[in-house]
Amino acid sequence: MNRVEEGYLAILEELKDGSKTGSDLSAKLSLSKAIVAGRLAPLVRWGCIREAKPGRYEITDRGLEALKTGMRPKLELRKKRRIVGPRSQIPDLVYEPVNEQGVIFLFAKYHKELGIEYIEGIQQGFPDAFGRRKIGRTEYEPVDIEFEFKSLDFKNHQHDPNQCDIIVCWEHNWPQCPLEVIELKTALSKLLATHKAKL
Repeated sequence: MNRVEEGYLAILEELKDGSKTGSDLSAKLSLSKAIVAGRLAPLVRWGCIREAKPGRYEITDRGLEALKTGMRPKLELRKKRRIVGPRSQIPDLVYEPVNEQGVIFLFAKYHKELGIEYIEGIQQGFPDAFGRRKIGRTEYEPVDIEFEFKSLDFKNHQHDPNQCDIIVCWEHNWPQCPLEVIELKTALSKLLATHKAKL
């Protein structure tokens, strides 16, 4: 058993005698409040303790079992709940996007139809992507692109409009936006309607 596991078990041992606050545990175990807080969170996640009242913790049956065996229990794998949007009419995407990743997926699939001929790169920093837009028979201009779920997120993230050309979003909710906005919800709906009309 390593020192960290001993620390978890020491907290469980203290809680076996009754509920305590993080401050109580800090004083009893001669540990800083930060260390105690850092150990309480995993113990809650593992189901070994619970908050009886805000800031006051008590041991659970799983915690008592951990004390008996001398080992912290393994975290049970729980199936993640997947949050989805309404059903989509867009091919290859069953549900409408609910976050920026969905916006990136759709833009990558339809960028040419949306007027961006080439994607030259995608990066983690601002702006998210850079590419080229066709402006003549053989001429292309560079464009810097920021992906957002809603256009107002650009402002909320305090991005500099002078360092970007286009916001690509699912929903355009920023009427005073100083940049060009490609709202995928509208643009793809028109694009797909045009495509169906041609068939």
